[in-house]
Amino acid sequence: MKNARLGLSVGLIALALGFSACQKNNSTSATSGSSTLGVRIQAFNKNFSLPVSSVGLKSASIANDSMKWDSARMIVSTLKFEASLKKLKSHRDSISVSYIWNGPQEINLLDSNITVGNFSLQPGFYDEIELRVDGLKGDAGTKPVFYLHGIYSKSDTAKIPVVVRVNESVMFKTEKDSVEITAADPVFSSVIQLYLDQLMFDIQLSALNKATLTNGILVISANSNKEIYRIIMHNLAMNHHCRHFRGHMMNEMH
Repeated sequence: MKNARLGLSVGLIALALGFSACQKNNSTSATSGSSTLGVRIQAFNKNFSLPVSSVGLKSASIANDSMKWDSARMIVSTLKFEASLKKLKSHRDSISVSYIWNGPQEINLLDSNITVGNFSLQPGFYDEIELRVDGLKGDAGTKPVFYLHGIYSKSDTAKIPVVVRVNESVMFKTEKDSVEITAADPVFSSVIQLYLDQLMFDIQLSALNKATLTNGILVISANSNKEIYRIIMHNLAMNHHCRHFRGHMMNEMH
């Protein structure tokens, strides 16, 4: 795990260990004392009915045709945090901050305990927050950048193994307007949530049932069942949900 710290002072832009910041609007220095930002990337809704509706994506349940993912992995190359930092007592002055964590690291998206990056945040009011995740093909080696394995259970009781294999670079992000961090917040965490049912939004049962099988496996990749792959890649690149929390307070990012 790589850590980095960002130092800020009046009229000075300090660059340290992969972090960068630029001053604007004549801001004064940030309040002393910092909080640790840890970021997790986690897959949700492993089991869900098919087809996936645009309504109620977070409350999926098994009924008739269904999908159950038992493996979800991703190569994370970089994690970037961008925001405008404003002073706690006055929001008129601000500093644009950009934190970068560099991997690569292979993440088990079904493990809720893996933290990708630890950043040191100064207390203040963070506006226009964006978290961006990049998985680069060049960092994956012989492994897929993004990988899913599971079972497609049909209403006629047939069960078909399914593999989603992405061998190209992947990028997605999440955004929020404002977050306040005080000196009393020693730990600030964000969980980027990939809803696996949402990745299959707009895929019809007819497409799955007509899909080409490779040795009995429904392989979805750039070279196999390309139209289904195109839809999944489109959904993966959308802005995802994220929950961030400090202490017992939790808010949702969209």
